[in-house]
Amino acid sequence: MSPTTSQPRFQLYYWPLPFRGSFVSYLFAYRDVPLLEVADFGEINRLKSVLPGEQDIPFMGPPVLRDLESGRALSQMPAIVLYVSRELDLMPEDDFDLAMCMKVLMDCNDLLMEICRYNGSSMWEREDWKEFRSERLPRWLDIFEESLGRGTIGKDPVRFADIGIYALFGNMTRCLPELEPDVLNRAPGIHALCRKIGSTSSLAKFVAGQERE
Repeated sequence: MSPTTSQPRFQLYYWPLPFRGSFVSYLFAYRDVPLLEVADFGEINRLKSVLPGEQDIPFMGPPVLRDLESGRALSQMPAIVLYVSRELDLMPEDDFDLAMCMKVLMDCNDLLMEICRYNGSSMWEREDWKEFRSERLPRWLDIFEESLGRGTIGKDPVRFADIGIYALFGNMTRCLPELEPDVLNRAPGIHALCRKIGSTSSLAKFVAGQERE
């Protein structure tokens, strides 16, 4: 895909939050490829309220991606990541490596779901949070650190799963800084991978812009 001087081929609909949409937008930012983002609450609410038979892609909630060249639309974060990663040269060539990268991405999705209490359907109670932080979160950190140790992620060249790790843990430690020691102590390799991915100039500039907004 062409660099930033070209016109965006893809349009992403997602709330103006560093959340699930980041797994998509960070891919483009990492490659310094333009992405047309629609983050207007009113417009997204309008699109998600349309009857499924009248939607470009039947969906419950964003992110939604529109391919401006073909006119096709796609929902569900993992499906979108899979679709654009080949265009952005972030896709493993080996089928098993691809499946393992998707496994890591789905692990990220599952942990994000737990942290946000199923997309905000309920709020954390103090004791429940303490239990999660002392039991579930360490287990998850062990899983990601082991995935790194086995070479599923963290290899050259960078793949979509590596950027997914940053979208999860980079945002977690930035927006919930009290959790950074948890990640650093339990999964130092993951912490280092996040710092490496996040130091990419085009991605760092994009994230800084997110913070300003």
